[in-house]
Amino acid sequence: MTTRTAWALLALTIAAASLATPAGASPYWSPEDVASRYGGAPPVREPGSFPEGALRQPSSDLEMYGWIAAFLSTWQVDDPEDPQYGGMREGESLPDIIQTDNTSESIWVWTRYEQLTGDDRYRPNIDAAWTYCMNYPAYLEEGGGAEIYGYYRMYNCGWALRAENLYRDVYGDASFQAYADSCAGYIRDHTLSQDGPPFYDQVNTHVLAWALGNLYDAGLHDGEQGWIDHAVEEAGTKVKAWIEADPTLLGNETWAMAGGASAWGLLRSYFAAHPDEAEAWFATYKDQIDTFSSPGQFQNAWNGWYALGHRAVGLALEDPEHLGLHVSLTAYLVSEDEDDDGGIPARPEDTDDDDQTWVTNYLAFMGLSDKLGPTSDVAESRVDADVPALRMRGPNPFRRATALWFELARPGPVAVTIHDLSGRRVARPYEGIASAGPVEIAWNGRTDAGRRAPAGTYFVTVRTEDRLLGRRIVRLR
Repeated sequence: MTTRTAWALLALTIAAASLATPAGASPYWSPEDVASRYGGAPPVREPGSFPEGALRQPSSDLEMYGWIAAFLSTWQVDDPEDPQYGGMREGESLPDIIQTDNTSESIWVWTRYEQLTGDDRYRPNIDAAWTYCMNYPAYLEEGGGAEIYGYYRMYNCGWALRAENLYRDVYGDASFQAYADSCAGYIRDHTLSQDGPPFYDQVNTHVLAWALGNLYDAGLHDGEQGWIDHAVEEAGTKVKAWIEADPTLLGNETWAMAGGASAWGLLRSYFAAHPDEAEAWFATYKDQIDTFSSPGQFQNAWNGWYALGHRAVGLALEDPEHLGLHVSLTAYLVSEDEDDDGGIPARPEDTDDDDQTWVTNYLAFMGLSDKLGPTSDVAESRVDADVPALRMRGPNPFRRATALWFELARPGPVAVTIHDLSGRRVARPYEGIASAGPVEIAWNGRTDAGRRAPAGTYFVTVRTEDRLLGRRIVRLR
């Protein structure tokens, strides 16, 4: 009997029972949970199609992002005497479920809010959330570390890396870098397999891709070549090979994950190291990524992953159709906030009092953030004569190097940062005290770790004591 068959028979023989976890929640599903829901095999879903006339226009993406940040703050455990202080509740109908992934996601969203607006009102919420994460670290979450059903720790560690890296960039605080290093070490030293029931084959593909994409980004961020090498090798030998054997994985929805996560993860790991292979590979497989998920328990979450995947493909291939799908899916998810409280539910048929924090975080991270860029209209509108428009002294677009120019009315601290379209810091070509008058900063097109930045669109931000200015630049191949 093969291992796969043994696992399938085990799952099929587990008696269905009432679950401790409510049906609307996203925490770890054990083999028993999977068997009671699926009988050992998830149902086959037909690809969805984007609904006609389903969108409404929000007043602005930034306003919606602000509502999300406020919504999250109302669902955080705020009693310092509570053992779960700082943790993020699952949602309006699930206040007793508190998870590390929800909390890490919220750290990222609140930190990104400060990066976008310069408003640090959620710093106390972030500090409390870190308290929870230190008490309930990602690498000790439910499910253990087994290759077949240990997906939840791997998933959590991916979110922990992304949250800590952004937090360190925005606040200049390395207090939790050791925690991020531990999460990176967990991803490096563990793996997931396709050697169990179909549920695990599918969810493990998406989660491993997500974790490896974050490990690669963290490797770039911290100059850890070992993390980068592991992410590239593991993504190529496992995730890429699994999808080539079963391309329908790119349109699959299992647990809280969907095929867009696998597309994103491959582009942030294997194809980041082999960009010359991306166009031909995705020409073959990109149409497998669903454009709108089928109905199901976590439909809005799945559409978030598809939005993220389509944007990654669109940027890699310079394909406006996939970039447009990201915009459309984001607008659809915004329209799910029918009571204008900033929260959205896990699926369209849920009521307005059943909004979920984790699905709302997906909307902020996978949809709105990439549309807003690293600076917002509000931040740019605060620029006055102290920091006139950021101008180019070098070419734009450019291939090897370019130069930026601005002028200060008085001397003071200045930081010039290059971000990619996801808001991740790529390089900081200048940080120091600038003299009054014209300031020229050159960028050699390399990351902080000294590697050539990939071709694509980037944002430059200039931050002074009380001003923030940004503009787009394009690097050619």
